[in-house]
Formats: sequence, structure tokens, C-alpha cells
Amino acid sequence: MQHKLQVIKAKMGSADEFTPLSQLTLGMNKCRVRVRISRLWESFNPKNDISFGLDSLLIDDQGETMQARVLPDDIEQFEDQLVEGMVYALSNFTIEDTRESYMTCSNELTMYFGGQTVVNKIEDTDLIPLYSFEFINFKDLRSRCDDVSVLTDVLGHIVYVGELEEVWKKSRLIKICNARIQNLRGRELSITLYGDTACAFAEDMHEKGQEASVVAVLAGMRVESSHSVCSTTCSDYYLDLEIPEVQEFCANLRIQQENPVPKKSPAQKLAESWRTIEQLKSLDPEEYDEDTSILCKVSLIHIDCSNGWCYLGCDTCQKSMYGAPRKYKCSRCGPIKRPIQWYKLKAKVQDATGTMNLMIFCEVAEELVGVSAEELVEEIEDDDEWYTLPEEIEDLLGSTHTFQVFDKYGSRSWSVRSIMDDVSVPVPAGTTAQCKEEPVREGSINIAIPSPITTQCKEEPVHEGSINMAIPTPVTAQCEEPVHEGSVTWRSLLQSLLNARRSLSLRAALPRQKIGRSPLGCRSLTSVCEGMTGSTNSSAML
Repeated sequence: MQHKLQVIKAKMGSADEFTPLSQLTLGMNKCRVRVRISRLWESFNPKNDISFGLDSLLIDDQGETMQARVLPDDIEQFEDQLVEGMVYALSNFTIEDTRESYMTCSNELTMYFGGQTVVNKIEDTDLIPLYSFEFINFKDLRSRCDDVSVLTDVLGHIVYVGELEEVWKKSRLIKICNARIQNLRGRELSITLYGDTACAFAEDMHEKGQEASVVAVLAGMRVESSHSVCSTTCSDYYLDLEIPEVQEFCANLRIQQENPVPKKSPAQKLAESWRTIEQLKSLDPEEYDEDTSILCKVSLIHIDCSNGWCYLGCDTCQKSMYGAPRKYKCSRCGPIKRPIQWYKLKAKVQDATGTMNLMIFCEVAEELVGVSAEELVEEIEDDDEWYTLPEEIEDLLGSTHTFQVFDKYGSRSWSVRSIMDDVSVPVPAGTTAQCKEEPVREGSINIAIPSPITTQCKEEPVHEGSINMAIPTPVTAQCEEPVHEGSVTWRSLLQSLLNARRSLSLRAALPRQKIGRSPLGCRSLTSVCEGMTGSTNSSAML
């Protein structure tokens, strides 16, 4: 028995003989490593089919990964020796700093095979994992847009697979397959696969059938946007892979499918999204993503223009164009005719629970201000005016609005997605009420109206010929009553009415009448407001 173990160890090699990938250093290495080739592919430029080399993802028995490359001139020497999934003892290789793009793991070093590199296939071992992935949450994909330094691995339930198609892309006819996957939070991610990867994926999904529930791992993908990824020459896919991450995902998916949550209508979702500033500030970024919109009713109290109130941006995607060459070229959209001025308002807002900063950009700010930033820029005559609020923007201070806000990067930096002043959305119980003040016309009575208001009323006995007026007592003010010159406050109005009631001349002048009451037995505040004309004389109103 002991002899057999020695033979097995000889075939596999003792762990002491090998250096872990994590201990490799720059330069030529005489040491030996024991690794599995988890993935193997040829990297090339799809525009001209020029090969960059034969690449692979290596894993050792500690689970460490490193990307390796066989340069084009040496591919013929190694392409028959290297097989995906097999375990090898490697020596006489070179370690260099990682390349700046299209890497499939986050290791800062890369292994290079040369003519002197020794490759020995050895006995497989369960100590070395078959696969290794660096999964990214869907909500974090935006941080990788236009960044191909390290490619992206994603995991999700396949909810749609399109037909295999042929399309022209940059003067080449290529095969393409579009699909969508969904995470456990219900967020979808669009997938675009090209070439041989697209063909193989479409065929595999066709064999599984349309009704099959399949969980896919997509590795080495390039992030196009926060909602879409596409394949590269480094990409591969795995269906229903038996790894812990997929098994856990499948278990949770089954629980969700067996206990479906009723879908809410857009109106329900909107009504449930109300938050106060205090609640917004206490939200955990893990509980929402950039697609999450939240309603809040706030007042604008300050707009910081120390860094200006507008910026020069692309006329299509609104990306900043400062520092662009004379022939304007947007990094996203390419050449454009000319950039335009867009609003960038750094606003401070408040409600009854606190204050916070909100960014209001572009068309949303234009809707709020009422004129375009371009029009206001045309009126600028002095350089200082770039850092001074125009009158049209300054007039917004003190105004109250219902905003739909979102946090683009999950960094607690909120921006306004839309203005909902004209949309009636019910406010759920528990949302802090704010004071609403009716506009005051010259010479009119000014009453601050708390909403909602709760008043306990005590009714005075009614004498013949008198006005029946319920007297709120005690009165709990929920908002201040601003007094304007020439206006009468609610408290002074009540006093005037009481004095008038005690006047015999008033009793003789007025016929008996009933005054509209609220369900609590008090005269409704609405009826008082409706009875007000333009006069400031309370006896004239009576």
C-alpha cells in the first residue's frame, strides 16, 4: 500500500516541490509550479485576425490564478501539449507585469512561455479547482464601463435567448446571439455573444429547450454599459456549472419560484417610493441601484455656483467636453458639430427632517428653470457672471417641488431624475407632513395651512341671530404664520369674528344662518378660505 502511494506521489509530484503562484516574482523562474489550465484561448485582433498569442488561465492548489501567454512564434511548440482542464508541472518560464488590457484575472503578474519552458503533464488532483471566477454584482457594472483592463465575470438566470443572426460590424459579417440574464433581485443584464461563442451558445440553448431553467456563468466579458456586456476573444460561457456560487444561486432561485411575490404596478411602486431626507440619508447603498427612483418633496434653499452653474457638453450624450480639441469629438459619440451648454446645479434642499445636497442636470434643470442654459449663457457679459446665479435660477430659491431622485454610483450622491410636481402620487402614512402655504395676493388674508392638520374644537353656545363659530382650543401650530403687511393672520381673524359676534349691531344686521362645518363640528378651514375676497377688513367680509 505504501509503495502505491509513493508511485501516485511520483506521478503527481509532492506539494513541497512546487512554488505557489502567489510567491512568483518578476524575471526568469527556475522553480516549478503545479497548475491546472482552467481556460485556453487564442487572443487575436478581430479587425484583421492578427494573433496576439495563445492565452490561458492557470489555477494552483491554493486557488490562486494567473494568466499565461504563449507568444505567436512559440504557439506551434505548445499548442498540442496544452489542453484545457489538464494539470501540468511548468518550469523555466518568465514572469512579467500584467498587460494593461484584456486580462481575465486581477493578478498583477503574467506568466510567459518561451522556447526554454518545460511543460510536463501530471496526474490530475482534486486539490486544484476546475474553475475560478471573479463575479461582479450587476449594480457594480457601471464602474467598469469602457474599462477593459480586467474583463468581467457575471452569473445569472437566462430569461431570454434570441436567434443566431449574421450582422455587419465594422466591415465584417459576423454571427451574433443576444440573450438576457437576471439576478435574484430581478435586475436584467443584456448579453451579446459574437462568432464561435455565439454559435455554440445558441446550439446549447436550443438543445436544452425554451422551457428549461438555466443558470449561466459568462466569463471574460466586456462591459458596454451598466445594463449590457459583450463577449471578447477571451470569453467563455458555462451552463448550470457545478460550483458553490451556482448551486447557491439555484437554491435561492427555486425558493423564489416556489414562493412568487405578486408583481406591483408602476403606480404602486411609485407610491411606495416616498422618502424623507432623513430616510434617504439612512438608506444602505446595498439596498438599491442606479435604476431605483425615490420620491421626495423638498424645498430649494441654496444653489452653490462657486464652480459655475453650467458646463460645455456633448449635444447627444451630455458628456463634458471641456479640454476637447478644436474639432469637437466626444469620447462616447465621436465627432459632433458643436458642444452646447448644459445646466449643472448643485442644490441644497430641505424638508421637515433635515437638509441634503441634490444635483440637477441638463433637461431636468431646464424644465425647472424654464429656459435653456444656452439662453442664459448668451446674456453673460462679465466673467464673474459664470459664478453668479442668474435671476431665473435665483428665483427658484424657496420653492417646493416633488423630485424623483436616484443615486447613480451607489455613493450616496443623489441626483434628480425627473420633476413630478404635476403628478398626483399618494403620500403613504408615516411620511413627514410639510407646511403648505397658499400664495398671498395683495390685500388678502394670509393663512398658513398645515397638511395634514388635527384640531380639537370647542363650540360656544349659539345665541339667536349670532354667528356660530367653532373655536379651536388649544391650537397647536404646525407651521409658522408669516405676517405680511396689509394681511390678517388666522388668529387675528378669529378674534375679529368673536368681537363681531358680541356686537349687537352685527346681530341685528345679519340674518340667522348656518356656517359649513367639518366632520369634527368645526367650521372647515376650506370654507373660511373660500369666503375670503380681496378685502382685509374682517367685518366687511361678514
